[in-house]
Amino acid sequence: MNVLITGASGNLASGVVESLEDRYELRLSDVAPVVTKHQFVQADVRRRDDLIRAAEGMDIILHTPAWHGIHLGSRTQSDFWELNVDGTFNLFQAAVANRVPKVVWISSMAVHSRDNIYGLSKFVGEELCQFYHRTAGIRCIMLRPADFTPYRNRKHYAERLLHGGVDRRDVIAAAVLAVANETVDCEAFAILRQDPWTPDDVQEWPHDPFAVLERYVCGARRLVERYGLSLAGRIGTSDITAANAKLGYEPHHNFITFLRELAERDALGDAAEWLQQR
Repeated sequence: MNVLITGASGNLASGVVESLEDRYELRLSDVAPVVTKHQFVQADVRRRDDLIRAAEGMDIILHTPAWHGIHLGSRTQSDFWELNVDGTFNLFQAAVANRVPKVVWISSMAVHSRDNIYGLSKFVGEELCQFYHRTAGIRCIMLRPADFTPYRNRKHYAERLLHGGVDRRDVIAAAVLAVANETVDCEAFAILRQDPWTPDDVQEWPHDPFAVLERYVCGARRLVERYGLSLAGRIGTSDITAANAKLGYEPHHNFITFLRELAERDALGDAAEWLQQR
């Protein structure tokens, strides 16, 4: 099975390459050269002919390039449209030209918030996926991860897990499952954390978050206070039912798993240094 991974040097794609390389014949592409043992085709997704050349002979395309919400302050609306929307259109033009039967497209939970160009670009991208499924029969799996952009350090990572973030490793696992899936024709899936919170935890959290955390990690309050972790004002539950049922997605990382690892580091005496690492 031949798989083209676009945006191969990116945060997600680089991890997916490591997970897929023993199971598939990979071809990587990116706008700049990438040092790799796999076949590489330099391609700018904003140029249709580049993608047509890169997609030749492929069975699956995993498409990852995009400007993200963190780029809203530094990139123009034109930048977002050209990469996120035109790049997706060119992707499907290449898939049609080369009769590629399946695309895994990385969307975002921001598709639900179309009040900025990033969310709008993801919404339009999903519409393109559905259009090419209807008109060209291309199977499309759209993954909508929560925020997994690179974090400043592990402290930032932990706090983001309470503010809607998801672990990069879980997103990589979801992408691998999507590539392997042989049953989904055209569907979008939320790729989120799986927190352990009960309805009672959610209700109690705003009043006493430490009581909730202590149920899962003994000494949680001491850890949070000692290392200056900022807790969210509220918590909630997430629905990954469809991703679990149809892709087999089972995330493994959340704030509780982080606290347990922090407790181990605290016992070893290197927690403060560990928290500052990326």
